[in-house]
Amino acid sequence: MTFFPSDPVPRVTPAALEPPWRVTDLHLGTHTGTHIDAPSHFIPNGLTIDQYPPERFFIAGLVVPVRQSDDEAIGPEAFTSHLSNLPGSSAVLIHTGWNRFWKTERYLRHPYLAPETASALVEAGVKVIGIDALNVDSTTHATVHAHQILLGNDILIIENLTHLEQLIPGVLYRFSFLPLLLAGLDGSPIRAVAWEERGT
Repeated sequence: MTFFPSDPVPRVTPAALEPPWRVTDLHLGTHTGTHIDAPSHFIPNGLTIDQYPPERFFIAGLVVPVRQSDDEAIGPEAFTSHLSNLPGSSAVLIHTGWNRFWKTERYLRHPYLAPETASALVEAGVKVIGIDALNVDSTTHATVHAHQILLGNDILIIENLTHLEQLIPGVLYRFSFLPLLLAGLDGSPIRAVAWEERGT
């Protein structure tokens, strides 16, 4: 699988057990696959993933389609028409379509958030930012501004999302981004789930 170049190499190997028992040895980092970043991933003395209550990971939000080229910054204009439709304390998932390059070298040359875009999302009151790419910063240029701005303002980051094409842009969904309860750690793999908000 694709993983950040300096992260632990993911390994999945069967343990040697007597049949019919089956146990698998998992070796992976906290930021392997679809995962969530806690502030302590980048911010000194930032909150760790276990310091958030479970309800922090169940959140309303919407998908914003963005079409960018290799290693191109995503400007704030991509969100102008969407942020006014957001309820308070919500999530924004950025659909770049870059997940189609998963397991290829091009996946590392993904679009990323410009500094002014990260700041605009903070000002809009967003609480979770997700993207269907490896990183909200540029991997090839090793930028850190998006992580610094977002995590520094207690905005959780989700990376390596997929199947965002199944969601309708601008429609309000409920999301579950529930992490493992990893004491004192900086993030966790997750299984992201979305369902449509319906009036009662």
